[in-house]
Amino acid sequence: MQTKFNYPTRIRFGQGVIDDLVSELTPFGVKRPLLVTDRGLMHTPIPERVIDILKKGALCPALFDQVDPNPTDEQVDLGAQAFRDHQADGLVALGGGSPLDAAKAIQVRIHHGDPMESYDDLLGGDAKITGEMPPLVAIPTTSGTGSEVSRSAVITVAAAGRKVVIFSPRMMPSVALCDPELTYGLPPRITAETGMDALSHNLEAYLATGYHPMADAIALKAIGMVATWLPVAVRDGREVTARQEMMMASTMGAVAFQKGLGVIHSLAHPLSSVAGLSHGLANAIMMPYALRFNGAVATDRMAEVAVALQSAQPTAEGAARAVEKLLEAIGLPTRLSQVGVVEQQLELLVEKALADGCYHSNPRPCGAKDMEGLYRAAL
Repeated sequence: MQTKFNYPTRIRFGQGVIDDLVSELTPFGVKRPLLVTDRGLMHTPIPERVIDILKKGALCPALFDQVDPNPTDEQVDLGAQAFRDHQADGLVALGGGSPLDAAKAIQVRIHHGDPMESYDDLLGGDAKITGEMPPLVAIPTTSGTGSEVSRSAVITVAAAGRKVVIFSPRMMPSVALCDPELTYGLPPRITAETGMDALSHNLEAYLATGYHPMADAIALKAIGMVATWLPVAVRDGREVTARQEMMMASTMGAVAFQKGLGVIHSLAHPLSSVAGLSHGLANAIMMPYALRFNGAVATDRMAEVAVALQSAQPTAEGAARAVEKLLEAIGLPTRLSQVGVVEQQLELLVEKALADGCYHSNPRPCGAKDMEGLYRAAL
């Protein structure tokens, strides 16, 4: 057997590391960074704080904040144009997974002009991403996606009619500044949804097919961290240990899912593009049903997942019930019908889920009937 392992970029972790932003940009010769963030974060003091840090460090930043919760190829193109207009020489990505993913796609767009759908990882688009990328410092303000240490971006591409995963090791951020202090102001609902996104990454990485014991160990540890600390972070957003452990669990999830993901993500992506659910909420709702589905083949691993989730029943059913109990504790719905999904959308949801590549590493093979059954079970 032969395999290949890759681990992420330089990570600075802890309260106050945001203040070292300029010193982290300096080795790359960045003088004119483009700050990429989203409209929602502009209602907080965080972007202004970052701009002040950059200006006090004698840098000349520009701001691009036209990123939606599900970033589009149009927004990526606008960001690339903003980069050129500013004559920027680097990027600072600030926010949740959306602006971080958008910034990574903007990196690609600076020197790659083919249609965005041609870079789809499912179509071998990674081979088309060549040459140097502008340096990128990623600063997460949520604890969910782990995009600050991943090599991919999920972008809704109009021509493809779905979310497209753009992947290349060249897209890895140059530095990740993970400062839990930036998450203190997150509302409970966003804390809950992004926290379940972190759980989904670790769960699916651990259950994914393939040989990667290092990713497995990281994922299993992080599952337990989320089970312990997410309810605390939702209950008290300024609890220092909870915010720290959730940010670390999020980063660990993106390190672990280089092994692969699974059917939860293939089902969740269309729930965002078709039904407008946040990615974390879509993952959260589909999680118990997918665990029961996968339990038929992944019995040993599911037992370990159940124990990590603090279930007394080391089975797939125990794991699924532990997730449902967690959802209840953090105030999230457990049915698609509770968030406006209707039966008439199922055909399109299944079609788009089948076009998503994440389920290819799911431990139990699944086709259209399986996916329809999972959606119906969750409805």
